[in-house]
Amino acid sequence: MRLREGIGAGIVGGVVSAAWALLVSPILGTDPLEETCLAAVPLLGDRAMQPGNTPLALLVGGMSHMAVSVAWGIAFTLACRGLSPVAMLAAGAFFGVAVWLVMHHVLLPALGVAWIIAGFSTARAVTEHVVYGTGVAMGVLRLRRSGV
Repeated sequence: MRLREGIGAGIVGGVVSAAWALLVSPILGTDPLEETCLAAVPLLGDRAMQPGNTPLALLVGGMSHMAVSVAWGIAFTLACRGLSPVAMLAAGAFFGVAVWLVMHHVLLPALGVAWIIAGFSTARAVTEHVVYGTGVAMGVLRLRRSGV
């Protein structure tokens, strides 16, 4: 039961954060396709950013984003069971910040690809992760309400 909640909540969070990124990218003057390709760098290496590989990089980047979103969604669901709806939403926002800290300071540097986030402002990255965490919390609440 918790695994299904975590998977579903991670998908909701991943979709919500991707939609947010697509919304703010034009406002900030960044390229959402390039940003999606960056998510493929840990798996494809430098090939992800080469012009002829854009379709593959978009596919792998999108799948990578969703896989990571699901993994974190499972962690959130296991850690935050039993919270009230208001506490769940607050925990989701804080969880998003924690995810950013771990990704930014631990996982991406450990993979040797910390450079892929060098062009992102801290404010933007934290905001996108708060949106992600809140999306995960909303996903958990919705799935619990529907009895999944």
